[in-house]
Amino acid sequence: MATSAKYQVFISSTYEDLRDEREQVIKAVLEMGHIPVGMEMFSAADEEQWKIIARHIEESDYYAVVIAHRLGSLTGDGISYTRKEYEHAVAQGIPVLGFIIDDKAPWPGDRTETGADSQRALVDFKALVRAKPVSFWSSAEDLYGRFSVALMKAFAANPREGWVRASTRGGGPEVTPKLSV
Repeated sequence: MATSAKYQVFISSTYEDLRDEREQVIKAVLEMGHIPVGMEMFSAADEEQWKIIARHIEESDYYAVVIAHRLGSLTGDGISYTRKEYEHAVAQGIPVLGFIIDDKAPWPGDRTETGADSQRALVDFKALVRAKPVSFWSSAEDLYGRFSVALMKAFAANPREGWVRASTRGGGPEVTPKLSV
């Protein structure tokens, strides 16, 4: 019996300002038959929650970061949780897919960083992400298409272990699945 791996994709971004964009990325992952994981499931407010988030990143096959014009909430060290997640994924050797909003794309002013320090930190974070290949997007629908293509290319270029139903591995139901909560 052939096995068909399901890949777990960790989706990282700021939340409130990118709600529609996150929905499109999650939709793309689900439509491809894979497993999206993101911070909606967690609260990044304390160190215990960070350990849970870090474990989910480590258990993911791919990591996607979506960036627009907000930095997001900061850790006690003064870096954004999105950057902390990104740096953790890179340190773990997880294939990273970066998506940065096109500077020419229309964007609501109320979803833009206003503080000078936050703006500088956001520019630095975007530069860090741009150090690897990235895609630039201009709308939620555009992001959906660009993300879908990039993820399919990542599957082909960098195949990962993925998740496989225990019964298809020949071990029957007594085999413990890799997934942990």
